Amino acid sequence: MGRTRRGFIASRRTRRSIALGVLLAAGSAGLALSVLPTAAGAAGSSTVVTVTHNKTWGPILTLKNGDTIYRLTADSKNKSTCSGACAKVWPPVLLATGQKSPIGQGVSGLGTIARAGGARQVTFKGIPLYLFVGDQKPGQVTGNIKDTWGQWWDVNPSHPLAVPTAAGGSPNIPAGSSVAY
Repeated sequence: MGRTRRGFIASRRTRRSIALGVLLAAGSAGLALSVLPTAAGAAGSSTVVTVTHNKTWGPILTLKNGDTIYRLTADSKNKSTCSGACAKVWPPVLLATGQKSPIGQGVSGLGTIARAGGARQVTFKGIPLYLFVGDQKPGQVTGNIKDTWGQWWDVNPSHPLAVPTAAGGSPNIPAGSSVAY
């Protein structure tokens, strides 16, 4: 039992160390993306959600600049469960300052929910929407993973609650998809 317990503690420490390393390694990207919703609030800019065709995953929701949008399967309709450290890795898609409602290009069913502090998070058919700090450039889809907060998927506008499938028809479950933060 003692050996198992020590292994458990060491394993938990290792996961924490890896998580800290990942967050530090993604530091500049994480900072850039966690600021993105605030920066989108600059005068004259608006939060615009569009449908983009990804050659691997098909139609997905993105921001106008091409950043992939994700959902957390643990969220319920019109309720986000991602805050604190989660929201640093998975920044919520927020309305720009002064914007009353999200703009959809080729997509309808957008809405918002209130977050702590008064920010308005964009939803699609009641599903809270997020970005991922691991996506380093527009068009990347690296956030179809399971991590500390749950399972994350890109959002197909035709089937928003479905598990994404690759062009070959297999479910989007990449090798090594479990990530601890």
